[in-house]
Amino acid sequence: MKRFEIHPIEGEFDWGTMSIIELGESGRNRRLVYVPYHAPDDAEFLEIGTTRSGRPKIIKSESPEGWLAVVSGSGTYTRGTYGTAYCLESAKDKIQIIEYGKGAYGTAGRIGSWYEFLIAIPDDIFIRIRPAGGSHKIARYWLYFGKEKTYKISDNEIDLFCESQGIEPPSLESLIDLIELVDRKK
Repeated sequence: MKRFEIHPIEGEFDWGTMSIIELGESGRNRRLVYVPYHAPDDAEFLEIGTTRSGRPKIIKSESPEGWLAVVSGSGTYTRGTYGTAYCLESAKDKIQIIEYGKGAYGTAGRIGSWYEFLIAIPDDIFIRIRPAGGSHKIARYWLYFGKEKTYKISDNEIDLFCESQGIEPPSLESLIDLIELVDRKK
């Protein structure tokens, strides 16, 4: 799978270091998840393997089919908002949510929050991102996972983008049927 926003870091633990992907944060009203990264940092294609305990890990792949992606609803500090990602009803069975984490603002984690997802997604699928902070501060947008590239598209450009790519735009009716990714993982 092609990679999108996969940025491994060197995690330091009491027992040593390991290359990992972090999702979310630790603390109150938060959920920090580590996914081991056992591929070269510059690997062009990735896939999901399993650890000895059956948990997911990222490994090198030779297959360019689909995407392994981190999508995040992280935004800006604003009381009472939370960021997340959605898929269209028609795509819900095509997207695999590997893991998710949760971050939050404020010491008690109650100001606002966001979810981050590690997903496996086929080519030619839209994901809707709602960043934390409210639409009056950070506009919602679409990610389109194409065959060669992932595009970030604003609402006022979605029709133009779809026309240029020769694809059907998400209809206004389909926005009612958006499915929050975290609901598919819990």
